[in-house]
Amino acid sequence: MVFAEQPSAALQEALSLLAEGRAEEAETVVKRAAKVAKGKHGSGSHPLAMAYADMGRLHLRMGKFQKAVAEFQHASKDAMPPDTPSRRDRLGFLYGLAAAFAGAGNFDEAQMVLRQCAMFAKRLYGPSSALAAAAIVPLADVTLRANRPVDALQIAQEAYDTLWRLGDVLITEVVPVRAEAWKAAGKADSPFADLVNLPDELVGRTVAKVIERAPDGNPAHMRAVLADLLALADKKYGDGHAVTCDVLAAVAHHEAAQGAGADASVRAAAVRRSVWSYTVRRLTGGLLANLEVEFEPDGTLHLVPYLAREPEIGEPAQLEGVLTQAVDDLYARPVVRA
Repeated sequence: MVFAEQPSAALQEALSLLAEGRAEEAETVVKRAAKVAKGKHGSGSHPLAMAYADMGRLHLRMGKFQKAVAEFQHASKDAMPPDTPSRRDRLGFLYGLAAAFAGAGNFDEAQMVLRQCAMFAKRLYGPSSALAAAAIVPLADVTLRANRPVDALQIAQEAYDTLWRLGDVLITEVVPVRAEAWKAAGKADSPFADLVNLPDELVGRTVAKVIERAPDGNPAHMRAVLADLLALADKKYGDGHAVTCDVLAAVAHHEAAQGAGADASVRAAAVRRSVWSYTVRRLTGGLLANLEVEFEPDGTLHLVPYLAREPEIGEPAQLEGVLTQAVDDLYARPVVRA
């Protein structure tokens, strides 16, 4: 998220412990840091507020949303600090509070806080700034999660139009939310039509952001979003380009994660195209004529190659090796989380 803070040393340590499954120790680290901040700087101090916010961020990651609500409220309760860096921190606390409310399913409270954040960002960064425009993106996201897709699209479109006009890279923050809201609102055309003529670096960043959102979005809507994203990659780059390969992998990962709700044909098509594209670019001599993809109920992948001619000595082993590399390449492309 555009307003995310750099984690403190205590929070970094706590998150590392959490990743290792040591949740109690992680909580101890941030609680100890809060006690140190209180002893050194006193109640109502900004360092103590930062420590409470770290506790909130850890509990957000742990899914303990009510605890996070209380901690972000505590971090935000004192008088507004006078200096700009501390005010930026306060804005981050409020975004954390909204995320905690949303995580607990309290969307009305989350939306109320996010509207406050939008006004705060205008005062902090200027009403016509890119950061002020990007400040409403979380509001669009929560409005979408509250099952109000038309309203969410309107909010996201406002941010998109402003950032497009400004030519600011922060547009990559709004495109994924706008794309999902676009499909949730029932629009059949592509939300990416404007992007085909943008510079490669910006398109690459945008594609990565959309892929990053895929695991947490509505499965049916994200399926449609990824299909349009693949069409964009095909139009701008074509088969075999790294961006196209990333999108194909995202489609395959997305369908694999849906279990019984997966579209088997979409998954198979993405895997086949990815493996085929990789293989035919590395296997000389026109040996491979066709390729079928099959999945067992447990998800195990089987590739069935069809040869165009009788293989020469060593070619079967070469084909097997390249097919293995192709599958490894597909599944090595990660589904990145924020």
